[in-house]
Amino acid sequence: MVGGLKIILVAEGREREFESLFRELRSKTRDQELGCVLYSLLKSRTNPRAYIVQEQYRDAAALAEHESSPHGKIYFPKIRAILESITVEYFDGVVS
Repeated sequence: MVGGLKIILVAEGREREFESLFRELRSKTRDQELGCVLYSLLKSRTNPRAYIVQEQYRDAAALAEHESSPHGKIYFPKIRAILESITVEYFDGVVS
């Protein structure tokens, strides 16, 4: 198992656009990536521009598939263009 955690700060006024793009990306990910177990978005209760993306994949190959997916090539640049900052870290599964 491989997991990812992304801490995101969206540019001011772009929150709805970000959520819409993520919703579309999540739909494509769920439909087309069988190795993706979890792809979720959490929004801060105190900062409306702050989000966490949680990802979980069956293995490193499934993560690589996600990173090089055709839908990722469309959505990743659009999403990055409206972010103020992003911190990304990946983790290996310990207990399943």
